[in-house]
Amino acid sequence: MEDVKKLTSAEYGAKNDYATVRVPESEKMSGYAITMMIIGLIIALSSLYAGASFANGLNLSEVIKACIIGDIILFIYAGLLGVVGARESVSVTMLSRHSFGRAGQGILSLIVAISLSGWYAYQCNFFGLTIHAMFPNGGIITNPIVAGVWGGLMMMITAYFGSKGLSFLSNLVVPLILIMSMVGVGVATHQVGGWSELSVFSGTVTGNGTMTVSVAIVVVVGAWATGGIIQPDITRFSKSAKTSVIATFLGTIIAQFIVIVAGYIICIACKTTDLPTALLAILGTWSLFILIFAQWTTNDNNLYSTSLAVCSLFPKLNKKHVVIVVGLIAIALGATGFVNNFVGFLSILGVTVPPVGGIIIADYFILHKGEYKFGKGTRYGYLSMTAVISWIVACLIGYFWSWGIATINSMAIALVLYLILEMAFKNKYSSEDACREHLFKNKWPNGFICEKCGCFEYYYIATRKSYECKGCCYQASVTSNTIMHKTHTTLEKWFWVIYLVARDKRGLSALALSK
Repeated sequence: MEDVKKLTSAEYGAKNDYATVRVPESEKMSGYAITMMIIGLIIALSSLYAGASFANGLNLSEVIKACIIGDIILFIYAGLLGVVGARESVSVTMLSRHSFGRAGQGILSLIVAISLSGWYAYQCNFFGLTIHAMFPNGGIITNPIVAGVWGGLMMMITAYFGSKGLSFLSNLVVPLILIMSMVGVGVATHQVGGWSELSVFSGTVTGNGTMTVSVAIVVVVGAWATGGIIQPDITRFSKSAKTSVIATFLGTIIAQFIVIVAGYIICIACKTTDLPTALLAILGTWSLFILIFAQWTTNDNNLYSTSLAVCSLFPKLNKKHVVIVVGLIAIALGATGFVNNFVGFLSILGVTVPPVGGIIIADYFILHKGEYKFGKGTRYGYLSMTAVISWIVACLIGYFWSWGIATINSMAIALVLYLILEMAFKNKYSSEDACREHLFKNKWPNGFICEKCGCFEYYYIATRKSYECKGCCYQASVTSNTIMHKTHTTLEKWFWVIYLVARDKRGLSALALSK
């Protein structure tokens, strides 16, 4: 067995699909490959089912409106995270080191791994049930448990081969999914008598009529909001941020729109909100390929990003081994339906993940001016309390606040609160006078007291920045008896040094501080 201790960091990074290091330029992919991977990540069975649910009360123009608004929200959110991944060439859990610190990153890696592997298991179960619903008389191969197992194993294969496996599958099947979706739209439209009849025809399939445009927007965003956090795991292989933006635009604004509208029109044409029944009626057995491919290209990303999160938490593990172990456990929990007992828990975790994206966006673009450092010699804080507090508050508000879209609410709140807390520290100690006032209050909380005679009255000597006792003329300063006394370093710099050292339990060297 190969001894991983003898591998260089670059060799070890390549072995683990660059889970803990930057992707080298030689491994970057073409714009087409990145676009196909992003589209494959975004479009899924949930998108088709979202479109099917819109047949319960919406006409075509309302569906288009909901899709455009929802997809724009997704594009902004995922696009910004994708840019960070493309520029820095590292996974999302590695990106969190700068804003959350090493300990914070460890906590987040664990949450991301549990959340994504849990949804991987759930999607295996969902896949098995959908295959059985479409082909109830297909024998053992379409049995819900059996279909969940072979579907899960199929999705695990590409995750095992990492980015190259995801790229190969996406390049092959994403065009087929989009073509078949558009073919389905064409057949369904022809069946109802053309586009001119579609808006009138859609009014006949309303079910209970419970769907509204505002709810539809929530459904569009919710279909992929949690998945947006793993955008950097793909875009880190992009050659430029521009390529990442274009790929995200085509994935959210174009591909997601096509698939959702396809699900809607196909169901409208069949006068039902039962997607499997409608797909069979419009496309026949060919619809099986849409179901398999749409789920495959999305769910394998869940397992892939899980392996990256686990490897960032335990760098000595082999990523392929992680995929196998976690994948088999998830398949067992999913295919048997046992994972359904934890859907509520997974939903809670789903609210905790998006705020991480908001904090990364704020930290990278605003506080760090669009630049992070990674690699040998880079020192990270141990735990950022401003990030942790912002994250916890955002999670609680996102979970308990019923208005709007929980995932987007929590992300936006985390972004704003993190900036407020970081700026508050900077503003509070942004000048010499502010720092001196803080030291004065801590040294003499009840007002000035001369340590020689106990007198409470003093003169302030501005030229010496000291306080002279009116009783005995003894002079004292706020820095006396501290390491800051009689140094030429400004108090503002001293406060930042203390702040940075306090964030790292191992301390910081003089060289690291100078950087």
